[in-house]
Amino acid sequence: MTNVKVELVNVYCRDTEDITGADDFYLVGGLVGGQTTKAILTTPIKINDKQTKSFKPDQTVLFEGEIPQGQSVRGGLKAYDEDAGKDWAKYGETVKKISSAISGAIAATGPQGAVAGTILSAATTAASWIGSLDKDDLLGTTELDISSTGPSHEERAWKMSKTSGTGWSTWDYTLTYRISRS
Repeated sequence: MTNVKVELVNVYCRDTEDITGADDFYLVGGLVGGQTTKAILTTPIKINDKQTKSFKPDQTVLFEGEIPQGQSVRGGLKAYDEDAGKDWAKYGETVKKISSAISGAIAATGPQGAVAGTILSAATTAASWIGSLDKDDLLGTTELDISSTGPSHEERAWKMSKTSGTGWSTWDYTLTYRISRS
């Protein structure tokens, strides 16, 4: 067994989606590996051009669990710019809904049958309370498949951008996350 930990380091914004000022950046998703299921929902971070921001300390660990040799942590993330105000008081309730939805998806396929896209889809569907997720700007989607074997420490960057057009509704972000194996 290998203890695998995935944690957020920071997010860098080269260019916000909003042309009039800062974006409100947040993540939705889920990760599954071994016997561990982790719902992911961060509260919005106000971020502007050329800024690097950290996440709340209690929201940095995306996953931590014991993974059998030869298996992976699977799931994914979606990044949004919040445009419509949300009732973030429902945060804890929503994390529970995301966990339940992911568990249901895994029960239907078995832990090894659950592909990253299935886990991510279940997580974002369960987060629909955010009410009008479709009104928020989807900045990027990534599916993750993190092997239990690999270097003891590594950092990965997820780049998300839309640079075509005349500057209206374009963006450029880099999210850095760390993987630890022991």
